[in-house]
Amino acid sequence: MKVHFLGIGGSGASAAAAIAQAQGFEVTGCDLEPNNEFTTEFSPNQLLKGHSASHMSSGKVDLLTVTPAIFSLDPNNPELLEAKKKNISILTWQQFVGEYLTKDKFVIAVCGTHGKTTTTAMIAQILEDANLDPTVLLGAIHPKWKSNYRIGKTKLTLSERSESNGYFVVEADEFNDNFLHLMPDISVVTNIEMDHPEYFKDFEAVKESFKKFLETTKQTIVANMKDPGVKQTLYVHPKGVNTNIDYSQHLIDFTLQVPGQSNILNASAAFQVGLLLGIKPQTISMSLSGYTGVGRRFEFLGKFHGAKVYSDFGHHPTEIKVTMEAARQKFPGTRIFLIYEPHMFSRTKALFDDFVNVFKEIPVDKIIITDIYPSREQDTGLVTSQQIVEAIHSNSLVYHSKDQLLPMLKQHVRSGDILFFMGAGEIDKIAKALVL
Repeated sequence: MKVHFLGIGGSGASAAAAIAQAQGFEVTGCDLEPNNEFTTEFSPNQLLKGHSASHMSSGKVDLLTVTPAIFSLDPNNPELLEAKKKNISILTWQQFVGEYLTKDKFVIAVCGTHGKTTTTAMIAQILEDANLDPTVLLGAIHPKWKSNYRIGKTKLTLSERSESNGYFVVEADEFNDNFLHLMPDISVVTNIEMDHPEYFKDFEAVKESFKKFLETTKQTIVANMKDPGVKQTLYVHPKGVNTNIDYSQHLIDFTLQVPGQSNILNASAAFQVGLLLGIKPQTISMSLSGYTGVGRRFEFLGKFHGAKVYSDFGHHPTEIKVTMEAARQKFPGTRIFLIYEPHMFSRTKALFDDFVNVFKEIPVDKIIITDIYPSREQDTGLVTSQQIVEAIHSNSLVYHSKDQLLPMLKQHVRSGDILFFMGAGEIDKIAKALVL
């Protein structure tokens, strides 16, 4: 089967495409900028620049996979229209993962508003260190794999009553109800908060989505029951599964290389999954003790004028809070700059008060807020970064446009400072440009 990935440059779609190729699918893909850190697996003739109806004609395409947002934001995309014209099957790439890539696999799916990438990577590392050879779909670059995926090759016996072609560990995304296609054997839920207001009308809708996902779990839910959103969601969970494990009651008691209380929780969830799979506790502990992180999660990039530069994907108020608390824990007494790029107008507007409260309280010395990254939205004047600054009234928080950042940092940064670039848009590119 030939599968064409519309939007192959994305962190998730690219991993799905690479795993599909390893499983025997013929793969092509396109994007506005298809060549990036996520698509190095593919040859130049597989990656097509831009969008064109001809992409549906260059060789027989059996299936078109797309990003979910295309149906609302680009319904007249020429490839989408051509696929419909030719009666080519169309799935979101998340549907494709659920219907094709995880078929006959033992699926471990990690969901949650925050921490799912790290927890997924920790679980994957435990399985890898236990020689269980998992296939993994991750939303970030893993330094050991140098990619956002891992291909498992061994056929594994998972229990006396069933066999599978191996473990499939996947980061499960709630946006657009994407995770409802996975049907996991084990589900991990880290936390549940209001997010994606461009899709969910309110927090009740978010919890309902997670509830539906957890109902699809075949065996065990591993959950943080101290999280209010998780507790509310599982409390109304009507069916129940074979086992529910509250990993907040079983926190690890050894040192991690990644800082912060949030990572203790993430590691505790991963530990419980390892135990469920019959892995020895010593093996799990050694694996987690050796975990050093993944790309864009408290990632050290290098130095700029003697200051250490870090990059982080966090773009929700809670993520900003816990990451900056971890940074202060790691660097007590050091001057910390947070350079934050808000992500999407709808999120910034819906969580405006939360952003304001977090920026008032986080333990950093200087906050620079830059322009909102639109992602899949248009700027209709809903909200601006300057409004956040004006709502706080603090000399420690300022607004600078992206083209002002470099001159400002050159003027104010001193050797020994910590620079933290946070956001899910272009801010990582700016950070990397500083340390080149």
